[in-house]
Amino acid sequence: MKNEVIHARISEDIKKESETILNNIGMTLSQSIDLFLRQVVLKRGIPFELNDISNKKDDIEELAYIINSVDGNEPPVEAKKLIHLYSLGYIDYETAKFGIVRLFTNGR
Repeated sequence: MKNEVIHARISEDIKKESETILNNIGMTLSQSIDLFLRQVVLKRGIPFELNDISNKKDDIEELAYIINSVDGNEPPVEAKKLIHLYSLGYIDYETAKFGIVRLFTNGR
């Protein structure tokens, strides 16, 4: 039986937007918090990766530097796609860097 209450202070905008999204998938805010805490217990920690976004900014700047040092022009579409995938977290920095370097060393 659920009988514990949690009080948390969050931004009104975040609460409203979260509730709208959760409503669209058929969940309440309470259910999503319960789900999150169950995952914390199951995973024995935070159930998703936490990253320092300042490092990601430096990595994106380095990828841009790599592109500019090789060509200096507008990056090719393939390079933009790799940077976009990296910025979304779908690929890691090393994969993005490898792909971009390979684009330029294989003559695109």
